[in-house]
Amino acid sequence: MKRSVRTFGIITLFLCPLTLLLGHILGYLSSYPSSVDKDGWINTVFVKKGWFWTSLVMWMCVYRYGKFNRQSFTRYLILTAWWYVFTQALWFHTAPIMDLIFLATGGLCRFDVLDADGNLNSSFQDSDSRKSRSLSKIYSFLVRFQLTTQDELKGNLASHTLATLRRLMGISNEKSDSTEPLVSPSEINIFIHDSIKSVRDISTSAACRATGGHWKGGHDPSGHIFLNTLMIMFLLGELDFFAPLAWSKLSSKGLGPLSYFTTLLDNSPLRNLMQRRPETVGEKIWVVGFLPAWECIQGLIKFIIICVRYLVWENPVLLLIALVILWWYSLIVTTLVFHTVSEQLSGLACAYLVAGGLYWYAIKNNARNQPV
Repeated sequence: MKRSVRTFGIITLFLCPLTLLLGHILGYLSSYPSSVDKDGWINTVFVKKGWFWTSLVMWMCVYRYGKFNRQSFTRYLILTAWWYVFTQALWFHTAPIMDLIFLATGGLCRFDVLDADGNLNSSFQDSDSRKSRSLSKIYSFLVRFQLTTQDELKGNLASHTLATLRRLMGISNEKSDSTEPLVSPSEINIFIHDSIKSVRDISTSAACRATGGHWKGGHDPSGHIFLNTLMIMFLLGELDFFAPLAWSKLSSKGLGPLSYFTTLLDNSPLRNLMQRRPETVGEKIWVVGFLPAWECIQGLIKFIIICVRYLVWENPVLLLIALVILWWYSLIVTTLVFHTVSEQLSGLACAYLVAGGLYWYAIKNNARNQPV
């Protein structure tokens, strides 16, 4: 028993660093996409809300397997607090630790919309969809700014900038009024930045994105590496304490949904015709043409209900495993595509600063208390 506990503990403690190493080896040995859509549904729905999903599934497991204890709850509170201050806010209305590190190392919220030729800067945002959304946000802000400013010069600059943004967004091909003063692209970029900064706090990555800017220039600890590492260690670390009960329940239930699924395949017009032996033409049309579809719909609904009950209520450990795989996949993708090596390592180190210590101590105590 101690050997299995030790093995599981090693996996919990070293999976994420080894994954980081594996990602760089894969990137060295084979080509991979130079960019990935950060706004894909997996990232938007699951990864960015990862701590919510992780918390939900973990406490479903704790409730289902009856393994609630004060130590697990304390670890959860500590990890939640660390996740919050590192990625959300150090305190109310302040930047999180990851943003403070970025700002302290020279990072800024940039609005370099135009390049030197007055065209859309290729380095402004990292995807076409983000460029489009950012331009819309900046445009909406400057419309309000133009309506409220009392400074005539700033009003003229806002008008000129709005015309430029309309051109970039493809709304209009209008030319600048010849009576307007010539404004260089760099001056427009500076005007956008100063106008937004004059009325909005853009000292956090979230506020910067909300106003259409992008984070650039400093050391940006990888939030994805940090979050995925924290979630993987939390799920695997707590799984170690209720795994035997979870596996026994899983084996006792068998593959209920799979066995029921085979009944869905046993639904054909020929089978219905042979079993029901309809006599009239109308009955034959119903049995051959409509009954299979109706029974299929009923069967699918029942199958979905059985699957949900099997996963959510009877065996939530399967959801936990699915989340671990998803977070591990996200970790691999982040390693391959996003951030520099130093930023990835700093994100990993910050996660291990708390989670590593917690689970090293917890796994060590768990192994000590197990029978030989």
